[in-house]
Amino acid sequence: MSWQPPVPPAVADTEGTQWLVRRAWPEITAGDYTMELVAPERAGVRAAHLRAGKVELLPDGGDRRLPALAQVAPLGDVVVHRAHKRAVVRAGDRYFKIFRPRQSDEAADRHARMNALLRAGDFLTPDVVSYTTGCLILTGLPGRSLFELGNDPAIGDVVFEKAWQKWSRGWVRQQSLARAPAYRPTLEALAPRTAAVELENLQRIVNLWLLHAQNIPAAQAQRDAVQAAVGQIAQQLLRTEPDPLVWSHGDLHDKQIFAQDPGAPLGLLDFDEAGRAEAAADLANLAVHLELRLRQGRLTAGRYRTARREVIAAAGELRVTPARFDAYANATRLRLGCLYSFRPRWAPLAREFLRQPGDDDGPLLARSCTADPDLLW
Repeated sequence: MSWQPPVPPAVADTEGTQWLVRRAWPEITAGDYTMELVAPERAGVRAAHLRAGKVELLPDGGDRRLPALAQVAPLGDVVVHRAHKRAVVRAGDRYFKIFRPRQSDEAADRHARMNALLRAGDFLTPDVVSYTTGCLILTGLPGRSLFELGNDPAIGDVVFEKAWQKWSRGWVRQQSLARAPAYRPTLEALAPRTAAVELENLQRIVNLWLLHAQNIPAAQAQRDAVQAAVGQIAQQLLRTEPDPLVWSHGDLHDKQIFAQDPGAPLGLLDFDEAGRAEAAADLANLAVHLELRLRQGRLTAGRYRTARREVIAAAGELRVTPARFDAYANATRLRLGCLYSFRPRWAPLAREFLRQPGDDDGPLLARSCTADPDLLW
């Protein structure tokens, strides 16, 4: 990829504090970005805009479109803040999730429904402590995320492998439990996230990427590749027979899964996108995030293979159609490639994710099965 969005790796405020750009998102005007900043000497994060090359920091702990943030921020550390969209404040063992008022009702409802659905099975979930318009208060989860375990060389490979095996078995069992008659009303109340919805969400992100790359000669080849890729993915998602809809986390990756002592249940958090989708949607999203961790140097090749093997095993147990897995995996790779283009630290690896599907060594699931014949089904 010869073009890279002009998001700086660091910015300074009027007091001379140097802020590192942790994350950035494209806005609907070309050249404008929303940023999430961190500073080594300060706890938490700060939200900012980059408009016409000028940095505008939001007030510390304030956001006019997230009115609940001003009341909650003094209680702890702001650990997530996407300007005007959402924020998370950590205060002791409590997490305050801040939304726009119109979005908070849906988020609270999803968390309540998923808690009811999952408590019957293998996963702990955060308790809903209280809810007011714009603010959802949740308990934390014990243990450490599978992302943290994989990135910690002090954790033995056997411990890491057993944690992933436990997740795989639990995920399969939970899908079976969710189909029981007692939980059918809860399941059916969740919004469907069909392949068409997946494609609509992907197209929205791709359109923003194309908007920011327009009229830039250095980006022409990449624009063509991205447009071709989304066309191929649309055919994969819409022109092959879908698998049945099951309960879906909606944003499953290794930072959302928590492990503690071997005998204790795993934890699962963040149900803002929960719904009903094909099993391939969650599993492919998880698999591609593992590929991202490998490219980021946050998983060794051996641990990547270990974790991915368990994802593929779960897909086999759930009778996921390989073509559907690959369609959702390609969609996830393109989505992450677009998003990570705007994050200075990881922009170089985005070129790999923005390549057209099929440019590597073949479909993701096919590569896994070829590497390990025991994973064929």
